[in-house]
Amino acid sequence: MNALRNKVQLIGRLGQDPEIRTLESGKKVAHFNLATNESYKNSEGAKIDETTWHSIVAWNGLAELSSKYLTRGKEVCIEGRISYRSYTDKNGIQRNITEIVASDMVMLGSGTRSRGLISDEPGEDMAGDPAAGPADEPAEAEASVHRGSRARMK
Repeated sequence: MNALRNKVQLIGRLGQDPEIRTLESGKKVAHFNLATNESYKNSEGAKIDETTWHSIVAWNGLAELSSKYLTRGKEVCIEGRISYRSYTDKNGIQRNITEIVASDMVMLGSGTRSRGLISDEPGEDMAGDPAAGPADEPAEAEASVHRGSRARMK
């Protein structure tokens, strides 16, 4: 049951390109916003569309992959945990922040990328033909999964 404690999974679109920084310790961190949509009918029967914005934080290898492959408008599935922080700003006002700390990522949508493995480990870039460019086939569904240190593209 320990794995079920603080876990969230979101599917949405990026509102901005990821911003990546390298900290003094050498760790990399990426920040971006993700919009999720929900539709329902109100009591009058009218369809209501609601958009919720989520602040996403990705660390190290996942931060690098986010920076390299994610762009504004790209559909992605993020799995991670909810983190709450608070700080006092320069005007002395206490601010509260809710973020999703990403642990896994699946890139969704259509594209013409070749199939292969993407890894944040040194020396492992693409499986298959290293000279392979965009596929000559019509646009096919693209999915890239990142768990720990590897990402798979279909």
